[in-house]
Amino acid sequence: MKKILALCVALAAISLNLSAQFVVSGVVKDALTNETLPSVNVLYGKGQGVVTDLDGKFEVSLPKGEYEFQFMFVGYTTQNMRVSIFDTNLSLVIQLESEVLNEVNVTADIAVGRRTPVAFSNIDPRKIREELGTQDLPLLLNSTPGVYATSSGGGDGDARINIRGFNQRYVAVMIDGVPMNDMENGWVYWSNWFGLDGVTNRVQVQRGLGASKLAVPSIGGTINISTAGIEEKKKITISSEYGNNFNARLMVGLNSGRLKNGWGITSAFSIKRNDGWVDHLGSRQLFYYFKVTKEFTETQNLTFSIMGSPQMHEQRIGRQPLYIYSRSMAEDLGQDVPNADAAPGTLLYGDFGARYNPYWGTLARTRNNPNAESEEMADRVNYYHKPIINIKHFWTPDPKLAISNVVYASFGNGGGTALKSGAYNQYGQTDFQTIYNINSYGSIFDHPGDPQFVSDTSQYKSTNYLTSRINNHVWVGLLSTFKYKWTKTFELSGGIDARYYHTDRYAIVYDLLGGDYAVPNASGFDQNNPDKLVVRENEKFDYHIRSYVRQQGAFFLGEYKKNNWSAFVNATASLMTYNRINYFGKKLDDGTYPTSGTKAFPGATIKGGFNVNLSKQQSIFVNTGYISRAPMLNNIYNSTSLDTYANLNNEKLSAIEGGYMFNSKEWSLTANAYYTIWNNKPVIQTVSIGTESYRVSVPGMNALHKGVELDGEYKIDNKLNIEGAISFGNWEWTSNREAIVTSEDGTTVLDTVVFSAKGVRVGDAAQTQASFGVRWAPFKGFYIKPRFTFFTNNFADFSPESLAGTNANRQSWEMPSYYLIDINFGYNYKLNKSGDQLGLKVNLMNVTDNLYISDARNNEYGSNFDAASAGVYVGMGFRWNIGLQYTF
Repeated sequence: MKKILALCVALAAISLNLSAQFVVSGVVKDALTNETLPSVNVLYGKGQGVVTDLDGKFEVSLPKGEYEFQFMFVGYTTQNMRVSIFDTNLSLVIQLESEVLNEVNVTADIAVGRRTPVAFSNIDPRKIREELGTQDLPLLLNSTPGVYATSSGGGDGDARINIRGFNQRYVAVMIDGVPMNDMENGWVYWSNWFGLDGVTNRVQVQRGLGASKLAVPSIGGTINISTAGIEEKKKITISSEYGNNFNARLMVGLNSGRLKNGWGITSAFSIKRNDGWVDHLGSRQLFYYFKVTKEFTETQNLTFSIMGSPQMHEQRIGRQPLYIYSRSMAEDLGQDVPNADAAPGTLLYGDFGARYNPYWGTLARTRNNPNAESEEMADRVNYYHKPIINIKHFWTPDPKLAISNVVYASFGNGGGTALKSGAYNQYGQTDFQTIYNINSYGSIFDHPGDPQFVSDTSQYKSTNYLTSRINNHVWVGLLSTFKYKWTKTFELSGGIDARYYHTDRYAIVYDLLGGDYAVPNASGFDQNNPDKLVVRENEKFDYHIRSYVRQQGAFFLGEYKKNNWSAFVNATASLMTYNRINYFGKKLDDGTYPTSGTKAFPGATIKGGFNVNLSKQQSIFVNTGYISRAPMLNNIYNSTSLDTYANLNNEKLSAIEGGYMFNSKEWSLTANAYYTIWNNKPVIQTVSIGTESYRVSVPGMNALHKGVELDGEYKIDNKLNIEGAISFGNWEWTSNREAIVTSEDGTTVLDTVVFSAKGVRVGDAAQTQASFGVRWAPFKGFYIKPRFTFFTNNFADFSPESLAGTNANRQSWEMPSYYLIDINFGYNYKLNKSGDQLGLKVNLMNVTDNLYISDARNNEYGSNFDAASAGVYVGMGFRWNIGLQYTF
């Protein structure tokens, strides 16, 4: 009887186990845009199925066993997936590939896993929302392999980013497929769009040659930023953030989604003020964004967008000796710290801490008001406004053909202030008061009135004053692209990339600091106005240069995809032309201003690659290419003159890269290796001969960048996932070259200086990097995300001039390794069935308050190639930020 009872119990247990239901849930997304897809048919079993909801999500309950799921949606390739249910619930993410030529796939150059043979990382909106806080966007990307980003001097918008050892002059930054790098020098000014994260739906970092098909490609990588549009759900977002040092921000965003009449609106407005973690490094910023789209038919739409960020932010420009920040850290590095007997709290003694900033002081303007109170003011202030306007027309006249035309323009106005010559008091601050007193009351060196130039003896001459270097520009461009689906397996793209850019650069007297006029050097005046020998506030002096940059380019891209294979070949050709006018130069006989004449440089690119899907989980890729890149404007002209540097040639880059990708329900892993030869990198240096200094171009500086990168994520369950990245770089200079120093007019050779940098490590970025993070959501709505980031093999940037004679091939100073620990956590509460949501987040950055060196330049304060000789920036210590967001 007992045996029968036991058998019945066992059979009942087996029956219950077999009939137990497990939840299979998931979300279906577009593989290219990462947008969720509603109304996708999800089929399983025999005739059973569900449809994804408005968020692209589905959920079914099934007993354990093997199931064949099928995902079907009009315009997308049907995907089959075998699902095994054992003793736990499952969560799936399905990405469908579009069969239709859509706007993103034509214009944005977005890489797709298991198809595009390049190394890339996606940063989704959730990561941006949860981790960015009030930082500049590049700092969020330090969790990406091969990336090194710092806040430089610590001012808002002054962040910089390196990818694989190439600084951001060689990293293409694109917003909705439109290039953002400055046309003069390739730099990226992040302060020009500080609030863009409010409308960003994805950031993709492509490393190496990347997937960009434009005529002037990047070398280090590409950062693609995509903004939200008509495809998004209707929502309004109001958010407020507050952090240390009164770092406050308010943002309002609106997305109408797709309205019934084919219209769609996306807009955002943000305001920010920050007193600065670094002493007196405040900012005041606005951001506006407005996009309107009209879909005339399913095959044609027109989009207009405008964005801008009028801003003012104080800057810490100059690097300091390490002991100025921390004597103990300098001593720990073996530095013989000077001035041990000096009084603490003085400039001689240093030890001011990581927040130290010498570029501010106090001033009481007592000349006309003896009772005036002292006010704080900054030496270095950047103020700028650069509205960016895009008009995009997209048309698919045939299911096989898509045509996109984008006209864009930007109009930048602003500049940056600085004292004519630095002046600091014994406490290490800018001594505005002494400057003011000398200017407004005279001194034994400069008699009030200076009758040589001003007959009115009540006029006072300023010997030191604030200047502002103005940079106003106009930039207009056209991107015209077609994509044709030749066959089911082959697509052909092509188009033109045309840009026109001109900039007006000049200096003005910004603040005479108590005086009435100033007398610059004789060469600093308009030669067409010989009677003008003094300048007053807001008047131009020193130089007035207009520079022109024009680009004409064409590009072609062929893409092949069949079964498990995909491949591409991309070719571009471009012509860069430069010209410069000197408005302070003596007019010619025909009444025109002197010009440099047109300088033309052709460029070209050829690159290609292939991807092979070895299985449903594994794939490999290889890409290779050659780039001949025209020199940028600031590498052609000698400072603000019409003179050009000698030996101007294109930069030449050859690269090959291979990678492996693995994806499963729990694991995702990417491993890749790269080998990049960079020839003829332009390096501009100042060379001293006797008592004179000359700026020269060092031709033919060559480097080899090679390394391996790993990037992965492990999803333990729906509540816990771990992600990590690690990269090992080996970047070295491989050349010795000579620089020819000529007279200002270029007719006389004054000297030849030989440099040798063979085997010297490339500086300015950590060559080894590791990042590990965890996201844990123990209960619904709550998450916590600790992250650890580590940098080492970080060498100081250097001047090739220092690598001459006995210092040839001498290694730059290696900065100490450092780590950062950040913790982000928050709670999102769904208010009702309509999806209204209230979210709270907290960002804790550098929670251990680690003191570290983020940037360094070799031998700025000596010649010993060590910590004592280097000029450094130290990174920011512990910061916090609290954010509240309401979405409805």
